Amino acid sequence: MSNTFDAIPQDDRIANAIQKLKSELRVVGQNSIPLAEANGRVLAQDILAFRDSPSIDVSAMDGYAVRIDDLNGLALPVIGTATAGSTPIDLHPQSAVRVFTGGPVPAQAQCVVRREDCNESETYVSVCLAADKVFSGMNIRRQGENVRTGELAVPRGTLLSANRFAGACTFLESDPVSVFQKVRISIINTGDELLPMGAPIQPWQIRDSNGPFLQSILTKHEWVDISRSQVADDPKAIETLIRERLPLSDVLLLTGGVSMGDTDYVPDAIQDCGGKVVFHRIPIRPGKPILGAYGPTGQLILGLPGNPLSVAVTFRRFALELIQHVGGFANSVPACKAILSTDDTKQIPLTWYRLVKLEPNGQLSLVPTLGSGDIASLVQADGFVEIPPNTLSSGIWPFYAW
Repeated sequence: MSNTFDAIPQDDRIANAIQKLKSELRVVGQNSIPLAEANGRVLAQDILAFRDSPSIDVSAMDGYAVRIDDLNGLALPVIGTATAGSTPIDLHPQSAVRVFTGGPVPAQAQCVVRREDCNESETYVSVCLAADKVFSGMNIRRQGENVRTGELAVPRGTLLSANRFAGACTFLESDPVSVFQKVRISIINTGDELLPMGAPIQPWQIRDSNGPFLQSILTKHEWVDISRSQVADDPKAIETLIRERLPLSDVLLLTGGVSMGDTDYVPDAIQDCGGKVVFHRIPIRPGKPILGAYGPTGQLILGLPGNPLSVAVTFRRFALELIQHVGGFANSVPACKAILSTDDTKQIPLTWYRLVKLEPNGQLSLVPTLGSGDIASLVQADGFVEIPPNTLSSGIWPFYAW
């Protein structure tokens, strides 16, 4: 099978492969649900602020709301206390209102003086600051300074993680909220040799780690639904299972059977089921045999190589971004840049995904590995860095955490 990316410069092939496949994929539909049920889901509407934030002038400090002209060194009677969420109090001339952080500032007040800058009694307060240290608006958070009514507060395509869910609860006026439907993901592990945990096992047999890895890394997301199957290295069985799962899936993730061996039946099976291959084999290590395709109705189909490190790396580098696109994300979760402080003077003519662990100083160090089947090294790794071809490893590189 020819690789349509041979003419693309090597450093751009990964981004081009992902983008070209994205352009062929359908995005899941939308539905409306109560906001209380939307935590962890992907927002399918813009949330506009239904009121100003803050909705009135509030105090940024515990202190006293006063008029500047009343600060003549004399003690002012304290005529009331304003707490967060309480009804605003009118400030009379020659008086003060005790106000706590977040409490409403009286409309007649020009500033809030911190308690630390005052002499207090139960019923009186005097300000100790010099006149040139007091100014209009001091320690007041003005109405609308965060967001104005009608402004965009939480954008469409946002994952409602804890911080954004808090924003949605603040700025959405009432239920329901529109979210993208959950992405239906079918995981298919191919291989005669794979045995589940707990099954009797011979030295020449292999414990399945790919299925558990994918299920574990996906289960933490509220915006997906997952099913997992295993199939033997039999072309008819693989084709039958793909054909069965495609209509029930938005994403089909297969492991194994995508290389050039005699029992690598997945590429032909995908095409026999109506799948269109966009890329197959990209100059990376590990994971070079990765295959990207789309189904008859725009489903994402990814064939990941069978070795554990290849599955882990290609899922994080390729699959996650593509699945997020299918799920309605406006932007995929980017890699961060981090310092890899160790080196072993090795370089290869491929983009190299090197396992790393995060050190207490915030830098990364290489995790020694003996190949893409070395799951013991995967256990030690916090993620991997992407090293360009023919480049030594020490430096600042994109870091992909699991």
